[in-house]
Amino acid sequence: MVDNDVVARIAKKIRATRLEKKLTIQQLANRTRVSKGLLSKIENMRTVPSLPVFVTLIQSLDVSLRDFFKDLVVTDGKGYQLIRREQYMSQTDKHNGTSRHHILWQNISDSTMEAAIVSIEGGESGKFSTGSGYVFLFVISGSCLCEICDDAITLNEGDVMCFESSVDRSFKSEVTTTILQFTFATSK
Repeated sequence: MVDNDVVARIAKKIRATRLEKKLTIQQLANRTRVSKGLLSKIENMRTVPSLPVFVTLIQSLDVSLRDFFKDLVVTDGKGYQLIRREQYMSQTDKHNGTSRHHILWQNISDSTMEAAIVSIEGGESGKFSTGSGYVFLFVISGSCLCEICDDAITLNEGDVMCFESSVDRSFKSEVTTTILQFTFATSK
């Protein structure tokens, strides 16, 4: 399950920003084209919005995602955040048989996004560091050892990791591992 403290801080920040901008929930609903009821549920931590709704919501508050997140540190004092598969917040839509796994949000303001499927062949390793921005990894299959910030972490299928792209990291895999990688490069 997603850290409830993080969800609570984000919900409080959305409400505080809305009130600071002197907007009612109805006015924000009109800007976002999201129902007033859903916005109320988001602000009261009864639901977690999808990423597109969340980004639209923040943009409708006339604040950049960078500014929104600048006071919300979610890395527990480390240079990365790790979310294990069993920590996802899952929702199942009984009406159309779909399920959604809310995994992670991270600052994507003023950035260029790159999505890639990364495959690490068994027995291979690599060292990376890439400028300013953020990297989001989702292990699709396999497992690998990630060395980052003086930690050695085994990433397994379904695990998620997020970190600043300037952080040196290396990956080593004994089996072929497939990772979905999103890189948000910023102009810092």
